[in-house]
Amino acid sequence: MCVICCQVLSARKVQLLLGYFVCCIRRVGEDDTSVIPVASASVLNIAREHNSEKYILELQPAIKGLESRSIEADLVLWTVGSKPLLPQLEPSRNPQELPLNARGQAETDETLRVKGHPRIFALGDSSALRDSDGRLLPATAQSFSCPPSQVAFQQADFAGWNLWAAINDRPLLPFRFQNLGEMMTLGRNDAALSPSFVEGLTLEGPIGHTARKIAYLIRLPTDEHRLKVGVSWLTKSAIDSVAVLQSTLTKVLQGS
Repeated sequence: MCVICCQVLSARKVQLLLGYFVCCIRRVGEDDTSVIPVASASVLNIAREHNSEKYILELQPAIKGLESRSIEADLVLWTVGSKPLLPQLEPSRNPQELPLNARGQAETDETLRVKGHPRIFALGDSSALRDSDGRLLPATAQSFSCPPSQVAFQQADFAGWNLWAAINDRPLLPFRFQNLGEMMTLGRNDAALSPSFVEGLTLEGPIGHTARKIAYLIRLPTDEHRLKVGVSWLTKSAIDSVAVLQSTLTKVLQGS
């Protein structure tokens, strides 16, 4: 989770449990009431009356200094990342013996070439690239610092050029990451954006929503993409506005 996510959600009184991984999810049944704290017994009874289920999530610490804990949940949304398939992509005969890290990512040099294989390039989820300080750049969603999609997006330009340069015996360009800031959507007409060029500035709410859309359009690769996305947004906004107007008129007519 990026820094802006933590700051904005914490400011909105959202409890964040960072540094844990879920080792078990159990459905609370008739015989599981003993695992529910006494203070939550009434909540469990209400949930049963409404035919809703409750779950127990067993959390194990992934960072030293944290203790195992259990939490209750009425709804669990499970999102998982992607795992590189490089080990499966290796041919069964004469494997390339790619230098893979513990996550299955190929270790690359600064030109995005796989170490020991100058004719093989890797980027995004499949690559493990380190910056000048030796820190692993987050090309996947497992980042706590800079946005991972930015790394992969910027790697694409360098990889395309270096592929051409390698074919034509031209010098390869070393990858240099430029942090453009962070942004995320928080719902309808609600978002947060923190630009990299203004330290400490975070735009939230409707203003952040508008700023995020403008930034998104600017970063699209072609004018055709910008036009299609812009028209799609305007159409959706018009439909939502008509729906709100209809709902308001219906309430007014019913009240009269």
